[in-house]
Amino acid sequence: MPLAGDDKNLEITSTRAISINATKSDVWKWLMQLGADRSGFYSYEFIERPLGYVARDEDLREPKFKDLQVGDMVRGSIHEEQSIIPYNFKVLSIKPQETFVLENWGTFLLEPINGEQTRLIIRTQVTRSKNLQERSAHYVAIPFHFIMERRTLIGIKARAEAGENIRLSQTSDIIWFLGMVLSPLFIFILTVIRRGILNCFFIPTILSVFWLFTLLLLPPVPLCGIGLLLVVLMCYRLFYAHKKWLFDNKTALKKVTKGLEDSRKGHVSKRRSYAQFIDEEID
Repeated sequence: MPLAGDDKNLEITSTRAISINATKSDVWKWLMQLGADRSGFYSYEFIERPLGYVARDEDLREPKFKDLQVGDMVRGSIHEEQSIIPYNFKVLSIKPQETFVLENWGTFLLEPINGEQTRLIIRTQVTRSKNLQERSAHYVAIPFHFIMERRTLIGIKARAEAGENIRLSQTSDIIWFLGMVLSPLFIFILTVIRRGILNCFFIPTILSVFWLFTLLLLPPVPLCGIGLLLVVLMCYRLFYAHKKWLFDNKTALKKVTKGLEDSRKGHVSKRRSYAQFIDEEID
């Protein structure tokens, strides 16, 4: 589907959309609040703030700012000197109540589904560059842009459906984020502490694929983040934690080492079951 802002010279394009249970005019009013000098980007504010991207009114409860105009700047932060990478988006074109194009981002389009529902479409458009460094940076930034832009779509939906004078909480975002951060930490631990190709490569690789699947394809909700973390912890418990007692118990480790050495030499005096050995160690 062709959109305003499309160009034959685009190197990267991606189109994402979300259905919103609000009228087209209501969604448009909240779209016009985009920008750090307005209400921010409806994304992960607890991530943006530490990186220096601060909005003037992150908890805006009514669409008080007027419509954007061609030439306006949608600012990335009200304190650009504190931002890791300062950025702004210039408004290239706008058709009120329907679509607008931001330079270095892309096209925003509203399509009515019916009288009470609207489809919000965002098409990211990156112009082709001859600079290898810029082209590489664009591709590296794609996953991060996807995560933040996806949250922008969800944030606009939440804000438009909530209506005015209702405060929105970030608790669910934080829970999801913690699950997605802690999971790779335990996957890394599994890689470092285990020996053998199965335990230090194969299992962590499968878990890493699950992590990417959860991050990029599943909705960013607490159930997905915490569910993934529980799966990783179960693998950690199954393949490592239940055997760790042997390495912490020097007496048991010494006996096992001696037993293996005796077995190698053929000096086997008495057979004992694993359960009996454990019972003796506990006693």
